[in-house]
Amino acid sequence: MFSAAIQFWVVVQVVVDLLLIILFIIFMRQLKASMAKQASCDVKPLPQVLEPLLKEAEKVAGQFETQLMEKQRLVRRLNEHLDNRIISLNLLLNRAEVCLASHEKESWGKNGRHRHVYDLQEEIIGLGKKGLAPQEIANRMGISKGEVTLVLELKRKFQEMEKSN
Repeated sequence: MFSAAIQFWVVVQVVVDLLLIILFIIFMRQLKASMAKQASCDVKPLPQVLEPLLKEAEKVAGQFETQLMEKQRLVRRLNEHLDNRIISLNLLLNRAEVCLASHEKESWGKNGRHRHVYDLQEEIIGLGKKGLAPQEIANRMGISKGEVTLVLELKRKFQEMEKSN
């Protein structure tokens, strides 16, 4: 009785396997027929489908590059403004150190120290362009040599940055 049950299940398994094979063959024939039908219809090939996507991706990449260049330009401008502020602060600090060190209250108005920091920067740069040494500029303007050197070095660095960009 036990062997009859096994034989029954083996026969059932073979029948199920044959049915699956027949169904698979039918499925493959229908798939092949539908692919042939699609080939005869007006179905766009893959490159034609992807072409608009590639054009859109290229357009987006161009916009991204433009925005990136604009951000780099803004960062450069911000750096220049920050460097100008740093120069101004250093000039003010150096002037304060010179004033504290000298304790000469009457020389405060004589050497034109009431001028704006930017005017001082421009005058230092102008004298530097004339070929005066930092010590000569410092003596002429009544400021420290370190202040003059700082302004001239930062101006030189700005010019190098502009040339590299």
